Amino acid sequence: ISNMNFLLANFVAIDGKGLHHTWKNNVARYPAFLDDYAFLIQALLLLQEITTDTKWLFKAQSFTELVLENFKEAETPFFYYTPEGQKDIIVRKKEMYDGAIPSGNAIMADNLYRLSILLDKNDWKERSLNMVSSLGKAIIRYPTSFGNWACLLQEITFGTNEIAVIGEGFSKIHQEILEKYIPHKIIMAAATGEKALPILSGKSAIRSTTIFLCRNYTCGNPVFSTNQLMSLIDKDKNSN
Repeated sequence: ISNMNFLLANFVAIDGKGLHHTWKNNVARYPAFLDDYAFLIQALLLLQEITTDTKWLFKAQSFTELVLENFKEAETPFFYYTPEGQKDIIVRKKEMYDGAIPSGNAIMADNLYRLSILLDKNDWKERSLNMVSSLGKAIIRYPTSFGNWACLLQEITFGTNEIAVIGEGFSKIHQEILEKYIPHKIIMAAATGEKALPILSGKSAIRSTTIFLCRNYTCGNPVFSTNQLMSLIDKDKNSN
């Protein structure tokens, strides 16, 4: 939280509309690249997941809107490495390959997919799916060059576990779930359901804490412990 607050306080551009790439001696410089935004958005989503504080989610939404406005390529669903209007470059390149560091496009495809579920934004999901499908068979043929793309393709294929934890005692159960290895998941937790957030909307606690496991916003019967949740996930996984 301290690191994120530092980034958001010190890397903001003077006009307040974007971020800078470096910071030294209390001075931030150079327009941020796609990778900077992509990894920051990913960090914000993870911070929301582990703290349950939705302000990080809405920060991620804001920066995603900025990327869509300033980095998009009109002819494709992909993003340029540099923002629109940057004067000191000859050609605006695009990075697709995942190496030691994942490509900004791969991380943005994953960000858009997760945000589309968290915020019910179908156009963002459509863009993410188009990014993955546009690479065609390259992901399957050369997985070592498209590792993060392959992970997202697998999640799209098998589906995402949408986990909602509701009730006054949500913090304990939430922490227990975080300690479990659950790939392909999105988790939100709160004392009461919130209409603005589709995963939490319309849900209420039957006991002190109630857990809902959903797919595409369709939920099964609620459960009341982490072990029961894991049994549901394992049952669903085996059925696939």
